[in-house]
Amino acid sequence: MLKKLALATALLAGLGTAHAYQAEVNAAYENTDTDGLGDIDTFAIGGKYYLNGVQVKNAPLAEAAFLSKASNIGLAYANASTEDEGVELEIDTVGINGEFFIPNSQFYVAGSLNRAEVTAESEFGKASDDNTGYAIEAGYLPINGLLLAAGISKENIDAAQVAKKGFINAYSTSSALADDTALTLRAKYVTLVGNHYANFEAFTAFGDENAYGVAADLYIDPTLSVGVSINDATLEDFDTVFSVRAQKFFTPAIAAGVNYTTTDGADSFGINGTFRF
Repeated sequence: MLKKLALATALLAGLGTAHAYQAEVNAAYENTDTDGLGDIDTFAIGGKYYLNGVQVKNAPLAEAAFLSKASNIGLAYANASTEDEGVELEIDTVGINGEFFIPNSQFYVAGSLNRAEVTAESEFGKASDDNTGYAIEAGYLPINGLLLAAGISKENIDAAQVAKKGFINAYSTSSALADDTALTLRAKYVTLVGNHYANFEAFTAFGDENAYGVAADLYIDPTLSVGVSINDATLEDFDTVFSVRAQKFFTPAIAAGVNYTTTDGADSFGINGTFRF
């Protein structure tokens, strides 16, 4: 009887500290108030399938896939729309992406392919334009939790990044680079700082103009994080973009987040949700 009780206790303890998932779905809504275009409503949805199940133990739940080096493929869709002075403007973006951690090595490759369509409609008619953008990169993980990557990107409005970072962050970086083929550099580091985990990220893109940004998240516990980000570019009249964000996992499979982003002439509030299974 005592052996059965001990086994049951061990199983319950394991359930409290470990959870596995193989797919996740993310959805987001953001409202952006601009001086020139009025309100912009952005909806985004995306999903990822992990080639192997992701094990979650005592590390931050939001970083479980990265720390497990979990290769994945994903799809995403984003829609941003506004109406001003009788003109309806809409931006639709759909994309496919993937991350692959090479087995038995420290190497990493990733890529995305995205199609964006901009449509303007008024009582006088309708006009639209579209483009296909891409991004590819290769990386190396010299130590656990640290990724260093380099790649190229062209006209890439990434629907997955719209869902993750919001309208202003995703579209402002893309607009700064315009139609350049840009060299990209990126770093991500998840580590313990004192008694808490933290996530540090930095990126830069070099084209005719340069774009760059930094971000950090502090994990108060494995389920709760708060973070900030700053994005800027060398493009004349480009205004620095500041963001704050927070996310809470209510269970290992369900999370909700909020974000606020501001730049000169625009402010946005967003909410997002994650479901893992």
